Amino acid sequence: MQIQSKLYNTERNFFVGREKELELVQEHAAGHSDCQWLHIYGQSGIGKSTLLQQFMAEVEDGGFYFLDGSKTIRTKEDVLVQLAIQLRNAGEIDMIEHDQGEIVNRMIRKSNHTGCHIVLILDTFENWRSVEEWLPHWLGQFDETVRIITAGRHPLTGGWLRSGWASFIHTLSLASLTPTDVDQYARKRGIASSETKSQLFHFSRGIPLAMTLVAEMMLKGNQYKPLARVEQNQLISVLMEELVDGLEAPVRRLLEAASVFWRFNEERLAAILNDEIDHESFRSLIKMPFIILKEDGWMLHDAVRSWALEDMMLRKPQTYEQMRRKALKQIRLEERANPLIRQKLHLDKMSLHENPLVRNICFTAHLDNVEVRGCQEIDLPKIESLYLGYHHFVLPEASGDILMVRLIRPIWEVDPSSFITIWQEDELVAFFGKIPLHADMLKVLETDPVLHPFLNGWKPVPNAYLICFVGLEPELAAKTQTYIINTLINHFSFSEWLFDFTCLKEWFPVLELCGFEAAPWSQSKTQSGTEFRGFILDLTKEDYLTKLDRLLSSNSIGETLTEAPSTFDINELKTLMKGFSKFPVNPELCEHYIRLFPRRVTLDLSTDNLGEYIQKDIIDGVNQLIGGDDMDATFGKILKYAFIQGIRPHELVAKNINLSLSTYYRYLNKALERIYQVLAQN
Repeated sequence: MQIQSKLYNTERNFFVGREKELELVQEHAAGHSDCQWLHIYGQSGIGKSTLLQQFMAEVEDGGFYFLDGSKTIRTKEDVLVQLAIQLRNAGEIDMIEHDQGEIVNRMIRKSNHTGCHIVLILDTFENWRSVEEWLPHWLGQFDETVRIITAGRHPLTGGWLRSGWASFIHTLSLASLTPTDVDQYARKRGIASSETKSQLFHFSRGIPLAMTLVAEMMLKGNQYKPLARVEQNQLISVLMEELVDGLEAPVRRLLEAASVFWRFNEERLAAILNDEIDHESFRSLIKMPFIILKEDGWMLHDAVRSWALEDMMLRKPQTYEQMRRKALKQIRLEERANPLIRQKLHLDKMSLHENPLVRNICFTAHLDNVEVRGCQEIDLPKIESLYLGYHHFVLPEASGDILMVRLIRPIWEVDPSSFITIWQEDELVAFFGKIPLHADMLKVLETDPVLHPFLNGWKPVPNAYLICFVGLEPELAAKTQTYIINTLINHFSFSEWLFDFTCLKEWFPVLELCGFEAAPWSQSKTQSGTEFRGFILDLTKEDYLTKLDRLLSSNSIGETLTEAPSTFDINELKTLMKGFSKFPVNPELCEHYIRLFPRRVTLDLSTDNLGEYIQKDIIDGVNQLIGGDDMDATFGKILKYAFIQGIRPHELVAKNINLSLSTYYRYLNKALERIYQVLAQN
């Protein structure tokens, strides 16, 4: 990576974080680990090479050999030449003329002489594919005390593992830096403004390469002012060029499509590309180090997703908007096909919000191995600490303010269920409060003056709650935030009225975009001057998911997608379509159709005529699809041949439409979903 090579020396001077990773590398190099081979992997710009450089700079041992994969490595001789040069620089002579066996012998002899065991460090390991058959066998010539450290974009696969080394390899996935690390880096670079430090983290998301580039640009301009839009666009172009370097065009296209979704799979990408997905290209995409595998699909690293979206919106704004609408349509189709997953899909839909404020603040990386618990008395000191620590981290100007922390214990004593705690591996890492506004609780809340404007102006309503306490470990802020939002929304379903009272300014516009209404009459300040604002969510007439869905529709795809009842069952419709020829002689089938589409049959028809009328109604709907765009035309043909004409077997239908059998079966369900939309319109 040329751009990274230029940054290595600078980065070592400003190295932050990575304490655990550095210690692990040191322990491994010293021979204190069970495995001989340590493989470090992570996406481009995550800091793999900088970690290796920092490790070598801190150790004075002479037994290290650094092999740089960014230099051309096509044959084993390219590797041996690098080793020979290092041996010659260490005092060995005429090394270029010796073969691989002699080089190994010289390295072993030098190791015995110095009393240091051999440590081989192989960087940019993705460029070593051409020697993957030779290298493992060559490494086997060394004594078992040799320590191997490799670093690359990908986990070890293929020939590296088939060679018999699998049981000798330990892997280390390099994660992003934490907000605290980024803050420390900013201070080292002399970036003091809290606003610019905040932008440094939100833009880079802890990716060291991005962090360095942003800092350099800030220092060239006015470090007390956030980067201008044109400067951000320049950075995004550089970062995306670095990320997609070497990717084939079909994989780049899939990466664009994947960035539109919060969670993606092959079917979702096909839906917004209107094309059959090449399986090999998809496999190449999900092997990329910035792709995270989850139990229900894949996710892009949140920084990569953010950059890819910004890059596409800058270069191809119309393409992005079309993809976003198609993505939202696809999520809704999935929801209708299985109404039971409606709650699970709300974050997927929120990530497709047309406003970038909602997209950027709500959707960061996942937190693994977590559980939700009630709050015990023993947890109270910790949640008080989380509350103050998080708010002071986000609002440094309020670092001397105790905010409303003194209310936490009295609230818990009145109703312990007011606080929900989030744990990771048996450690309390986050919490939020959802406080019932009943008479006993109001007496507690009255003791804090900052809540007086709200309490004086509020007219009590049933099943009302106050949300004003949230806290999380700043180290885990980027990952915990999404989990808290998800958990909160799940708890909204048990409420009829919510009042969110917050001093976190970045949330002011987001709350309104997510369906809350500003309540300026409740605005207040603490004695130290920290401003709080209130926002109301009224759920007395509709649940939150319905409200959110309506908000998403109002300015985006309302004109292109007519809402259908959430009770749609694809198997129910498939049964009706299979019975197409029986409608004139099966009154129960007709009644079933009328129940599913109550507005389709408006005439007073006799039983004899009803079945024929329904057949014509279905045919008209299918013909409407056939007369539509290419994809709808394909769906219409599938329905015509498979159900109206009843052609069997399905292989024959697929052949008639020139589709592979696997694609045909996938399109069959989509065709049923589309005809349902058409028939549900009127």
